[in-house]
Amino acid sequence: MLGVYFFTLKVAAVSVAVAAAVGVPMAFFTSRRNFPLRRIILSLSAVPLCMPTLVVALGYVSFFGVNGTFNKIFHTHFTFLYSFWGIVLAQGFYNFPFVTGVLCDAWGQLPQEQKFAARMLGAGEWRVFLTVTLRQLSGALAAACMPVFLFCFFSFMIVMLLSPPGVSTLEVEIYHSLSTTLNIASGAKLAVLETATTMAIMFLYLFITKKSQISSAGIDFAARRTKIRGFELIVLLLLLALVILFFVAPFISVFVSGASKFGEVFSSARFWKSAVNSLGIGFATGFFCTVIAFAYSLAVKLSGRQGSAVLQTIPMLPMAVSSVVISWCAAVLFHNATVPLLIALQTLMYWPLAYRQIQSGINRISQESVSAARLISRGTLDSVLRVYAPSCLPVLFSAFAFTFATSLGDATMPLILSIKNFDTLALYTYKLAGSYRFAQASACGGLIALISVIVVGVVKK
Repeated sequence: MLGVYFFTLKVAAVSVAVAAAVGVPMAFFTSRRNFPLRRIILSLSAVPLCMPTLVVALGYVSFFGVNGTFNKIFHTHFTFLYSFWGIVLAQGFYNFPFVTGVLCDAWGQLPQEQKFAARMLGAGEWRVFLTVTLRQLSGALAAACMPVFLFCFFSFMIVMLLSPPGVSTLEVEIYHSLSTTLNIASGAKLAVLETATTMAIMFLYLFITKKSQISSAGIDFAARRTKIRGFELIVLLLLLALVILFFVAPFISVFVSGASKFGEVFSSARFWKSAVNSLGIGFATGFFCTVIAFAYSLAVKLSGRQGSAVLQTIPMLPMAVSSVVISWCAAVLFHNATVPLLIALQTLMYWPLAYRQIQSGINRISQESVSAARLISRGTLDSVLRVYAPSCLPVLFSAFAFTFATSLGDATMPLILSIKNFDTLALYTYKLAGSYRFAQASACGGLIALISVIVVGVVKK
């Protein structure tokens, strides 16, 4: 048991290191330098939130697999895929845009006084970065890396499809103990160990996030981006090459590998039934997540306790429990799983994603608007309908889109619940991959990715 536990920690830690190794320099270039692909790099920060991990795994199989696109192009039979590094690279590059997005925002809000003082004392750019900038960014870097660590610690689909024989993580081991070998005692012990670890990480994350908030005093909000310099251009080109190879190419490969099978997939009645199920569940989950997150954010705002550690911790608690554990507990408790139960569990797990976006929108409403709403409104409900809801409409749509996309790509909960005669598009895709029908699985995975990107893109536009 301890071997699986420490291997899971190792996978998560190295995956975070890969994400940071790419994400930190990309954050520097996007926040401090002008280059043609800057906006595109920043737009990728939404990918970890809306792109299903199942599609990521399929992308790596279709591109780096033995019969993948990479080996076809270079006429080789090389693959690192089904190994520790296959899992780590897939998870690390999948999450680097999140690190870049968080650090880019933080980098643009750094106070400049210490930096100017260091330069006046004769420090060079590299020394200023190590002694001033990196220290100022340490809180934001930790706050960016901890959610990535949790994601990698809970990794299920990527490990299921890419792990070599005999290698397992806590999440996969829990699934096998509870669903395959029926060793309930072992699965329960692993679940308790996993949850205790993530709860500790979650509280550390909340502590660091609170401590790392940057004051706006002395911040230079003016654009300070300059042109790329000589050595920096080499570093940027190397980073872009790695991103294209390990991030862009696998996603493109999903569509290329599945292109010849779209007709076969579309002719399947099971596909259409799964697609209708997924769209219905995704819409319901997105709606309930948005409503609950808006109601909770509004309650916190109206109470005037936005700084309460307890109120800010409550929405984060579902992130400390894995979808495998919570699905298994629900299946044991309710015996016969149903579609409403699946929607309820997805809502419970994903509403924190909606809350983080909606909370930022509500907090941007000025105190003058709040005071005016109290004066001219007939009551709390009237002020909510006439002031808060219209002001938060963009973030409400955004929250709905991201939770819809997350639900659409979730194959874990439907797999664990095993609802009779019921498939979602993600679960159907996983079953195709599990039966080694990777071309058909790539076609379905590509459609999931396309729907997710279109929904999120339209809403953001």
